[in-house]
Amino acid sequence: PKWVFEGYEADYPWMIVLAVGMDYEKIHTAPSDDSSTEVMEQIERGTRAARSLAAWIRDQGYDSFPHCGPSAGPVLLIPAAIEAGLGELGKHGSMIHRDFGASFRLAVVLTDMPLTPDAPDPFGADDFCLNCQVCVRDCPVDAIHDTKQKVRGADKWYVDFDKCVLYFNEHDACAICLAVCPWSRPGDAPRLTEKSFRCASRGL
Repeated sequence: PKWVFEGYEADYPWMIVLAVGMDYEKIHTAPSDDSSTEVMEQIERGTRAARSLAAWIRDQGYDSFPHCGPSAGPVLLIPAAIEAGLGELGKHGSMIHRDFGASFRLAVVLTDMPLTPDAPDPFGADDFCLNCQVCVRDCPVDAIHDTKQKVRGADKWYVDFDKCVLYFNEHDACAICLAVCPWSRPGDAPRLTEKSFRCASRGL
């Protein structure tokens, strides 16, 4: 219930969260027509995947409702995706995935099919963000805070989305923070994950 937008209903006991990767070379051109097109194509791909999965679930005799972000359905996707073990919240306000880095989109299927839950999967991205300044430095409107802020009673990475949205609207796109995130470079996410685990095991 805490992930349902005010005025919406989502009377399902389960959420299946899907992640679809984006093409790094296209996202790395942000803000541009190529990066905007890639974002929209992957949102559409996530939508198709969610609809296909929802249809399959209904074929098994259960109810289901597909929903693809960022604003086409009743629920917040990032908190659900974190609980499902798809990644950690990054300093730039988006998620960081073990393999995709920050270069991916989310979709979800709400269902009453009986399922076994996954668990959050902390792998070092949050600790990495403590010292990394790349997205803070490259944000053109200084919307990304360098330190965590108190958000609804919890310390979290915080982005001033009022600043972010103004820039986004002026340029019809952004995604600079996703493009410059070190975790997004192809092949770097697994290496950074391994490095974070080594540092954690040494207490660094």
